Amino acid sequence: MSIVALDPTSGPVEGTARTRLAPRPPSLSGQRLGLVVNGLGCSERFLDALAAQLLATTELDGVVKVVKSSVSVPPDPGDWSRLTEGATVAITGFGG
Repeated sequence: MSIVALDPTSGPVEGTARTRLAPRPPSLSGQRLGLVVNGLGCSERFLDALAAQLLATTELDGVVKVVKSSVSVPPDPGDWSRLTEGATVAITGFGG
């Protein structure tokens, strides 16, 4: 399984096999939530609160949280491996 990250500033998604969005799971039951925190502003606090709410109201199988070292870089290779190997759905947040 792989996770594809899309850059919203790169233009519209053309629907090719390379850029097509993954299908949304029918529910979060049994899914493991990935959080990608950019470390800017209150993004970590917000995503932690969102994850807590989802854990309290759904049957998530856990959370894999990655905090990037900078807003302008991808997760480091170890964190990216943890995320892609451990998460089945993911949320990224950009705090200001």
